[in-house]
Amino acid sequence: MGANVFRTCSDQTFIYINKGARMAIKSRVSQDRRNTSRVMARLDCLLTVGGVDHKAVIVDLSMKGAFLSCNILPPGGSTITVTIRPPAVKKQLVFTGTVIRGTWVTSDHGRLGRFGIRFDAHSTDILLLISKLNS
Repeated sequence: MGANVFRTCSDQTFIYINKGARMAIKSRVSQDRRNTSRVMARLDCLLTVGGVDHKAVIVDLSMKGAFLSCNILPPGGSTITVTIRPPAVKKQLVFTGTVIRGTWVTSDHGRLGRFGIRFDAHSTDILLLISKLNS
């Protein structure tokens, strides 16, 4: 297999790196009804909605999407761009996704929008970030 190809098995996701070497990413499939598990992230990010930037936090992350917290709540179905520069990765990562659900919550930080997004495309960058967050 080529570099940075990934495959999901029943209980693990594998990334194949150069000449068949692989690295397993543990899965919580038995604890999670989703077909891809989420990893707790707590990553600061920049959220762009309708051309306006907002500070946000990625609460958790999976290969298919993320759950975010922000001072706004984008409407369901809206397209957003998420930009992060995680400490575990040297380059800035930019992902586009669609808001699939959300709600307002009250926290110690005041009223916040909490919402889930589905990424528009799979990315090896997301897989590498998840593997670094898991280690």
